[in-house]
Amino acid sequence: MKAHFYADSGSSAGHYLNAIAAEGWHYTVSYNQWTGPRERIAQALPSPAWKASGAARHTFLRHQPEGRNTPQLFAVSRQRDDWFDRYGFIACDDAQSDAAWVGERHRLKGEREQLFREVLSGLDLHRPPCSALIANQVYYLIAALAYDLMVAIKLLDLNDDCQGWRIKTLMKKRVLLPGRLSQRARQWVAKVLVPGAWLHWWQRWVQRVWPEHGPGRPRLVVATG
Repeated sequence: MKAHFYADSGSSAGHYLNAIAAEGWHYTVSYNQWTGPRERIAQALPSPAWKASGAARHTFLRHQPEGRNTPQLFAVSRQRDDWFDRYGFIACDDAQSDAAWVGERHRLKGEREQLFREVLSGLDLHRPPCSALIANQVYYLIAALAYDLMVAIKLLDLNDDCQGWRIKTLMKKRVLLPGRLSQRARQWVAKVLVPGAWLHWWQRWVQRVWPEHGPGRPRLVVATG
């Protein structure tokens, strides 16, 4: 079974569509920028080309956007808005055969984004940071691991009053802490400023993560063998 890739208009540039199509996936990508050429093609289509579904009508058209190496298939929706027709475009793979179904399925992307809103907003993952698709996959994998780690810390180490914290709050209180890094006697020393109310929590955390190191200079360990 092929994977189905959903993306918003941030991935609608021609070179992104080339990369997505090259993966061989089923895909749908929102296309709400530079719609003028596609709207003119849609307006010129005859009435029999449109299929009614609810209050909207749907069809397919092909157009080659700038940067795309082949003509791209678009699922088109047309809906009457007062005196004018309003068009919507979704770039999709050539295996799609029902334009109305493409639109319905693509709307699932928005519903899933609502489910993952805490992850996307908390870690600022709304836009892929890299131009290479494989690099973005690695980036999001690292972000997922970071999210899992933060949730684990919240569930395992924080009290009931903190279980309602979102990721942004958790990072503000546990990750983004003021500190100072200095060098003394050829050793780097990190001093982190924590709220007094949470000092005991941080002491327990340090003792558990680094149980062999107490206050003061770390003991010299001689390796043998």
